[in-house]
Amino acid sequence: MIGSLAPYLTLSIPWVLQVVCFQYLVLGNGWFLPTFHLYGLLLLPLTWSPLAILLICGLTGALLDMATLGGGVFTSSALLLGLCIPGVNRLLVTREGYEAMEQGSLQLHGFQWFSTRALLLVVAHNLWMFTLEAGRWGLMLEGWGKAITSALFTWALFLMASYITQSKRRQR
Repeated sequence: MIGSLAPYLTLSIPWVLQVVCFQYLVLGNGWFLPTFHLYGLLLLPLTWSPLAILLICGLTGALLDMATLGGGVFTSSALLLGLCIPGVNRLLVTREGYEAMEQGSLQLHGFQWFSTRALLLVVAHNLWMFTLEAGRWGLMLEGWGKAITSALFTWALFLMASYITQSKRRQR
């Protein structure tokens, strides 16, 4: 029963945490804005079709926009993320390739692979989102600085969540 709910929980728990806990959390005068809802999107199976990934990312962003009155910023940023995920997955594919329904988790692929993938995707998402929020050229450099620091903060949250939720293997 729980196994069949796992993909839905993987997407919905980070989304709910974003809406309830992280959405209005402003640290460092906006320099550390967590985008934790991306964690569920990064854990989508690596072999899914680009269209499925794009649809799920767009739906996730649209639901977040509706829940927080984001005005389309989250939808646009999530769609960009959905466009980037297949390319980054191809860029970082191992020699053996990916197995069917394999998630892009820290436990399966290791720290370096997970960190590289997470940082590339979160930086792309945040640069787009903060550029849209800046709205004019005079605020662009500060927005990009906030995007980078927020991406690093979000990456640290991803690492903490991965270490907290990783399953312990039994040793005999």
